[in-house]
Amino acid sequence: MTETESKWVERVRQWRESGQTASVFSQGKGFEPSTLRFWASQLKRRGPSPDPRAPRMLRVRRTRESSAEPLVVRVGEARVEVRAGFDTALLRAVVASLSWTEEA
Repeated sequence: MTETESKWVERVRQWRESGQTASVFSQGKGFEPSTLRFWASQLKRRGPSPDPRAPRMLRVRRTRESSAEPLVVRVGEARVEVRAGFDTALLRAVVASLSWTEEA
């Protein structure tokens, strides 16, 4: 989640908890009620925010047909090479231990 998205998640949460209209809540806060409503609708469409500690699913696309070449997964500074016959439980444990961030 980007910094902007995080900021709006918090604003929308505070607005919802306040019970106020968008117009009343937005007064003096430096943003328009229409912008608050826009972000509320965008966030609602996306569904609940994932637990930041939980690993995210990755889309893997095979670029070579040769099984001799390793699959390289990069997450931030981490690099994981997966070769044919890998231990799935070990890979799952490695992926779960990585700190996942979403790049803007």
